[in-house]
Formats: sequence, structure tokens, C-alpha cells
Amino acid sequence: MESLKSRIQGAVLTPDSGDAYTAALRRISDLSILPAKFVVQPQVYEDIPPVITFATSQTPPLEIAVKGGGAHSSTWASSDGGVVIDLSKLNKVTLAEDKRTITVQGGALWGDVYEVTAKAQVDVVGSPLWFVGVGGFTLGGGYGPLSGEYGLAIDNLLSATVVLADGRIVKASKEEEPDLFWAIRGGGGQFGTVVEFVFKTIPYAGPFGSGVIAYPGAALAEVLHIIKEWKATQSPAERVMINFSRPAPHFKPSITLLPGVLHDTDGQRSKAVLAPFREGAVKPVFEKIATAPNILAVSHAADASLTHAPKRVLIRGAFFSDFFPELLTAVWEKWVAFTETSEDVRGSAILWDLTSPAKLAEVDVAETALKLREPHYWMAVQGRSTTDASVKAIRQFTESTVQFVREKNAELSGRDLGWFVNMCQGSERPEDVYGEHLPRLRRIKAKYDPKKVWSKGVGIEPLFE
Repeated sequence: MESLKSRIQGAVLTPDSGDAYTAALRRISDLSILPAKFVVQPQVYEDIPPVITFATSQTPPLEIAVKGGGAHSSTWASSDGGVVIDLSKLNKVTLAEDKRTITVQGGALWGDVYEVTAKAQVDVVGSPLWFVGVGGFTLGGGYGPLSGEYGLAIDNLLSATVVLADGRIVKASKEEEPDLFWAIRGGGGQFGTVVEFVFKTIPYAGPFGSGVIAYPGAALAEVLHIIKEWKATQSPAERVMINFSRPAPHFKPSITLLPGVLHDTDGQRSKAVLAPFREGAVKPVFEKIATAPNILAVSHAADASLTHAPKRVLIRGAFFSDFFPELLTAVWEKWVAFTETSEDVRGSAILWDLTSPAKLAEVDVAETALKLREPHYWMAVQGRSTTDASVKAIRQFTESTVQFVREKNAELSGRDLGWFVNMCQGSERPEDVYGEHLPRLRRIKAKYDPKKVWSKGVGIEPLFE
């Protein structure tokens, strides 16, 4: 370890490092924390190759995990007894002078990016939440609030700088290392540590109409009918997220709509677009819609509610082909029954994203490693527990619910959409995550990481030919 410290500019933390080590282990979910033997915080890209050499030269080799934002609810960014490469010090964001591209270091959060874009009055396709790391979000595809008009984060990625398993630092783009560039756009973190992303910016998409429209659970059927009718006229500039939750103080099952309306200069677009939700057969019990000046403000909208949410959280997700009221109704019934079993788990919630998929579907499925380019949506099951005793219950609930969504969607649509890599926990079959792209990904894995240095996540076995 001393030799490693002498070879890098960044910090090397161990359990003896006290509060700094404890802080470095912290994740959004308490269930994602593991006691690493070493946490290395690089100051420059060149700090990372010596860490790889150090970890792989031990007997036995030490597991390497890479932590960007630490928002994923798995343990992919943590290691029990291994080495964590914590990119948090590599968080610089630089907007080009012509404002057409933005360069983002691998440890940045989307909030860091939005601070820059807000001041410059430009936008970029990113996460709906400020505390999500740019790296993991992007490598899995990158579904965001601007995806309706501009596609996914990977569709707006121009190049990346990657530290490979053999210590080389390479630039990947359509012209340089094209196989690697293809793989990291939807194939996850199996091919190297991405320390820099270059995205194209997009024109300012605000102001943004956003807020909350809430209904009692008893009105579920009517609300789903309204959504189905609204969706028939939805444009790419409008989105709705549907949340099943039990808000305080009554903790009754509730349906909360979280709308997003782009280009809402004076609030009139939101008023017109969201009118069906206010004036339909059932009226909301609570409504608050306002205009936010930029995506930075939008990304902080959930801060208050998340502050009080249980920190033992496990999130799994699935794709679905279309808005099927019978699918949402069945999941609602399962969720209500589960959250009635104990106060420990009543903070668990279900989220459905209804961003227009038209733009992402314009990209050919062979263009990137993302396996789905037909129109589709995503949903997430958030299992939350206030006690250790109920963690097993939320694990079982999240796993069984996403399995049900996958099977029910296949029944209703005739298409098995498999799993969404950014909503996996690591036990999923690679065939179900990467689909028809798996053989090519395995060949690229053999080229860039033949010894599986990057093993966290949904693993890809190298295919040697």
C-alpha cells in the first residue's frame, strides 16, 4: 500500500483513516455499503493504472469496484475486502466555448453538470435527479426528462476517455476504438473505467412545467383511463411519471402524477397539457404545478421527500411495451398488499415513466449496445425498509414484482423485453440484459478485459476466438 501511495497523487483510504474512510463508503442506499480494504480517490486519470496493477498483483487478486455517484442500490460500486476506485475527485465539468459540447469527468454528478448548463442556458440529456452519477447512468443507456425530444444520453455521447484493464488510457469514439465506444453505450461498466465523457449539448428546453398531481387510491381506474386518453395526444415535449406511494401523515395508498412539460414559457403550456388531469371524471386531492427555470431546479424537486425516505432501499426495474392499465392495476394490488404487511415497508413505492419513446426508437438497434430500440418505457420498484429485519421482505417483493411486470408485459404485448441493466442487481442472466448484442459484447470483453478485472455488475464472460 505504501508503494501505491507513493505512485499516485490521490488519496488511499483504509479503515484506519477514520471519518474519511467512513464517508467514502457511504452510498445512497445503506444496503449498498461494503467494507473495502482500500478506497482510492484519484486526482488525475494517471492515478488509476497503478491501482489496477496493485490490485491484480495481490495473491489472490483484489476485487476492483468503481464508484461514480454511488446512487445504484446494488453493491456494484462497493467491495467487501477489495479496492474501490472512488472517482468523486474527478468531477470537473467544462463547457466548450461554442457551447456545442460539454466535457464531464467520470466522478461528476448530474447536478454538477446542470450547474454549468443552467448558467449557460443550454441543456444536455441527463438524469431526472441531481445526485445520480453521470457514469453509471450513461453507460446503461441514460433515460432522462429530455429523452422525448433528444433520445438517450448515449445517443448524445460523442466520445469517452477510458482506463483499460491493462492500464492504457484511450479515447473511444466512432473513429477511435469504435468497438469499445459501441460497447460502453448501453453495455454497462464491464469494459473499463470511463473517466471522461464528451456530450453534445442541446438548445435550452425550458422553462419547465413540473410539480405534483395527487389522487386517492380508490380513484385508480379513473386515473388510468384519463392517462390513457391523455397519452393519445402526448407530444415528445411532455412526460408523466406515475408514482404509487403512501405519503405521510395518513399513509394511505395514493397515486401521484409527476408531470414534465418543456418549453413552458409562461405556464400556459402546462395549464393546457395537464387540463385532463384536473378536469377529468375524478379531481385531484392535491395539485401543485409551477414553472422551473432550468433542469437543475427540476432535478432537486424530490429532495424533501427523499430526505425522509428510509435509507435501506433496494431498486429493481423492468421495461414495458405500452401503457397497459391492466398491468398497472395488477402491480398496484400487489404493492398495496405488501405495504399493508408492516409499517417497516410502507415507504416502498412503484414508479412508471411515460416519456415518449419516439426519439430513442429512431436509432437503429445495431448502432449501440443497448438491446432495445423499439418503442418502450421503464418502471422501477423501490423497496424501502426502516429495519434490518424487513430487508429480506423488500428483496423478495422487488424481485417478484419486476418478474411479474416482465411476464405480464410479454403476455400483453407478445414481446419479452428482458431486463434494464441500470435496474439490475447482478443475479440476472446476461442473455436477458444484453439480448442479441451479448455475443459481440463478449468478443469486445475478450479484447479489452480478458481477465475480467471489471467484474462488478451483470458480468460478461469473454469470448475468445
